[in-house]
Amino acid sequence: MAENLSAPMNDDNVIDTQSLLFGFLAEYAQQNRFSVSLNRLIKQEGDNAMCIPMNIRPDDIYFTVAGLKEAKLNGVALSAEYVEGVMEQLDFKSPEVEACGFCDTIIVKDKKLYGELATGKAICAVLKEAKVSKLAILGSGKLAKSIVMHIQDTDIKELVLLNDRIESCMTLQQAHSKELEGITVDIDRCIENQEIDVSSFDGFINATPAAPKLSKINKDTVLIDLKRESNLVDYAAVFSANFIDNEKYSKVLSKVCYEIWKRG
Repeated sequence: MAENLSAPMNDDNVIDTQSLLFGFLAEYAQQNRFSVSLNRLIKQEGDNAMCIPMNIRPDDIYFTVAGLKEAKLNGVALSAEYVEGVMEQLDFKSPEVEACGFCDTIIVKDKKLYGELATGKAICAVLKEAKVSKLAILGSGKLAKSIVMHIQDTDIKELVLLNDRIESCMTLQQAHSKELEGITVDIDRCIENQEIDVSSFDGFINATPAAPKLSKINKDTVLIDLKRESNLVDYAAVFSANFIDNEKYSKVLSKVCYEIWKRG
């Protein structure tokens, strides 16, 4: 029997006045595994909490976030399409949110919105579990910065930054020299539509909106691209790699978000 990906609650479907309530805000929230993954985690830990997927249209996201201050939710997670647009509505931003310029997790407390970031930590948790030691990141923008800020939590020994703008990679490296301490960092120019040979890496992350042309992917290579789905045939050699898409990633991301909410 096919798994019900739109199941909004835990198996008991019971809440009371003491329940912690969280929302997942996305245009197509019920098609995403985030809420299912989180509710399974909540059940495993025996907590009195629940995550509810909330389908929010782009035209409604501003008013939805503004209304959180009066809502009964203790926090929300934001899908990728909304992580930048909410910045001006936050009452407080974590240092990582300030540095990276986006927010994917909000804590609602005393009618205030506290912006946090789970993405980089979640991706690094995937890299740690997969024992990746030599990583290539395509891109040097906000997502790359979030990853670099948690890279000391991984087993990475070598990092290669790929971009058509060398200066951008140099800026990223210099700004986060402390986080990159003990890691060998190289920078390679990679122009658009250039084929990327990833045979020398055991991990590759696409931190750009584009679909790179990859070649020589080892079957055990950890390939992370949150913009792509594993059934897209236009993504070169995806089936020969250890491909991490949103479906697999949501299990890790929901756990990190839940840790943030409980800590907050």
